[in-house]
Amino acid sequence: MKNVEIFNRKMPVFRVPIQGMPPLSGWAVRYISGMEGTPDIEPGNWLSEWHIGAEDVVFNFEHGLHMCFNAEADATRAAEYLLKAAEIKTEVVKV
Repeated sequence: MKNVEIFNRKMPVFRVPIQGMPPLSGWAVRYISGMEGTPDIEPGNWLSEWHIGAEDVVFNFEHGLHMCFNAEADATRAAEYLLKAAEIKTEVVKV
C-alpha cells in the first residue's frame, strides 16, 4: 500500500438499516491484497465507502456488503484507481 494516509475520524459513522429495502444489486469491489497489517481489513472485505473529494479519495473496506455501484464502469474505475494509486488489489463483482 502506497500513498495512503490512515486516519481516525473525529466523528463516528452511523448505519441504520431501512426495513423493506431490496438487497443491493449492481457492482461491488472486493479487497484482495495490498493492505496487509491494516487493522480490521482482510481479504474478502467489501468497499464500503468511496468518496472523491477535491484533493483526495476517501475509501474504506468492511466485512459486510454495504454499497455497490450502479455501473460496472464505475466499479472498475474505483478498482483501477486503488491499484494504480495505492497498490491495493481488488476485484469487481456483480451482485
